[in-house]
Amino acid sequence: MRRKLGIIILCPFLLLSQGIFDTAVNDRESDSENTGYEINGFIRGSTFIGKKSDASQVETKAAIGEVGLKLRARRGSWGNAFAEFRFRKGYELELQANGLQVREAYVNLYWGNLDLKIGEQIVVWGRADGYNPTNNITPQNMLVRSADEDDRRLGNFMIRSFYHFSPFRLEFIWSPVFAASVLPVHLFKLPESVTLSDMQQPDASLAHGSIAAKLHLELPSADGSISYMRGYMPLPGIDARAFIGSDGQLSVQVVPTPYQMHVAGADFSTTAGSFGIRGEMAYRVPLGDSDTHIYIPKPDIQWIIGGDRSWGNFSLIFQYIGKYVFDFQPLTLSGSETEEIIQRNRLIAMQTEEIIHGFTLRPALSLFHETMSVEALCLATWTTDEYYIRPKIIWQVADDFACSAGADLYIGPDQSLFGLIDRTLNSFFAELKISF
Repeated sequence: MRRKLGIIILCPFLLLSQGIFDTAVNDRESDSENTGYEINGFIRGSTFIGKKSDASQVETKAAIGEVGLKLRARRGSWGNAFAEFRFRKGYELELQANGLQVREAYVNLYWGNLDLKIGEQIVVWGRADGYNPTNNITPQNMLVRSADEDDRRLGNFMIRSFYHFSPFRLEFIWSPVFAASVLPVHLFKLPESVTLSDMQQPDASLAHGSIAAKLHLELPSADGSISYMRGYMPLPGIDARAFIGSDGQLSVQVVPTPYQMHVAGADFSTTAGSFGIRGEMAYRVPLGDSDTHIYIPKPDIQWIIGGDRSWGNFSLIFQYIGKYVFDFQPLTLSGSETEEIIQRNRLIAMQTEEIIHGFTLRPALSLFHETMSVEALCLATWTTDEYYIRPKIIWQVADDFACSAGADLYIGPDQSLFGLIDRTLNSFFAELKISF
């Protein structure tokens, strides 16, 4: 039941993009003279260990066996179909992690210069690493315990099309139903007088669908795009509703509630000598009134600029991240339940300050003839004094056999977002994986 009540509350800086790229063009090129079927996947075992949230003892955060299966059918110049399934069995953050998940299942039609995809899909927008302010199409599950950052992504049903007219590519997306990001609310301690209700799910009327468009420019020396989205954000807010309980006392009910936004964005990537340069920005304006509805965030603008460089077997990605909140007003807590919920919403939307500054680093080192890699994702939000570090080492025992070990470490003041979740999500992990 807790998963049904879940909403994502992690900092949007951690909606990681590494590992998924837009493959529409590559799919068409590789399928043009190929008809047949392809099956591949993996089997892995993972364990995560960390401190208990209310004690100094160590506990198992997750212990999971998993099978992943990918199916692809190609029909030459006409198109293809793709599906990915996950079978999980085990234990994850006090819950049984059992069952089947369909990550993606879609059919792709090629028709002249037009590609048309219909079905369950995962969409990743943006060219920055580690944080993509334009990436608001499909949801996330930040609770997934995995050595692979990409496993946090979830799919949603949509119709997605591309029209190719070199050097441009026009993308259009229509998602008729809402799918929320997942993270149990119980990671936030609420006052005793506050009860939790089911999420207020938008109905399937056409007015509640989400639309998005993106114009890609693809040149040999540079890539870029401009984009627009209107629809529900995958990250819901928290509404508060007062009611009289059976004992006659006034209580507050917390209702996870989605909201709609206009999002205009742009991104680019290019090179300058031996340096790669990338940037991304998004201007977000809610459709509703944030002063009347506490679950709706203020308008804001987010930006990121960075670069990457390689020196032999060592590489480094470095980025500066900023955010400005319009019409910001400081919040002084007096102890009321409503103000507590307003503060939680500001943590969720990352709007606790008018201006927020941060940076990310991702150093990586390849060793022993590329059979071992060592890397770390480092985030520092110095405005709020919060930090996240994810070191990881991967040993490629054989071509299709890998061993991984690492950690998820959140650090922050007690009432900050990372300070509230650190004991629950901080952990060390180890994983064995065979691909086929």
